Amino acid sequence: MIHTRYIVVALLAVLGAGAALVYDTVRPRVHPIKVADQHKMVEHQNKLRAARAMTAAAQTEARPTDPFGTADVIDGDTLVIGKVTVDLWTIDAPELEQYCVRGSERWPCGRDSRDHLQSLVKGRQIACRPEGPPEPDGRFVGLCFVRDTPCGPDGACESDLTSLNLAMVEQGAAMDVEGQYMDAQDDARGRKIGIWRGRLDPPKQWREKHDATH
Repeated sequence: MIHTRYIVVALLAVLGAGAALVYDTVRPRVHPIKVADQHKMVEHQNKLRAARAMTAAAQTEARPTDPFGTADVIDGDTLVIGKVTVDLWTIDAPELEQYCVRGSERWPCGRDSRDHLQSLVKGRQIACRPEGPPEPDGRFVGLCFVRDTPCGPDGACESDLTSLNLAMVEQGAAMDVEGQYMDAQDDARGRKIGIWRGRLDPPKQWREKHDATH
């Protein structure tokens, strides 16, 4: 019995060695040059990924940041922060030369609107983030906030509920032009505040008339 067991073990060993020999004989061979090419390809892909990451980082670093700082007021819907001209998104204020009418009274509602925006931003830091399509002349269109730090990934500039844009409409100093602040505009009109104290041409119509006379 012991001899028989040894014989069986020996046969199994021989069969295993034979199978390994057969596999080694028939398995596909990879040419050393091809192996080297594969290594080069992996190395190239790694370098390409690293280059793309560096390019993306450089582009991010080179991209101008959203406007932040003290603001100069041009009119009721336009600010200048640093060297960036900012149009307040989705609102329109009377032009500086524009007058509104109440009974027989005419008052410079365009200058009033500018002065109101000035009172909101005076001595404060203003942060803006882009919103809507850019202007053809490259001016920045966005939402702006009274804020001690720039708009960023913390989400503090995500909601427009505390924006200057909404405040100007709520306080009757500007008009909604896209329906974004229609409820706020209806409320200001109902209270007859700001530009809603009397009659006015919508600023767009006023500009068209003004341009037609020159």
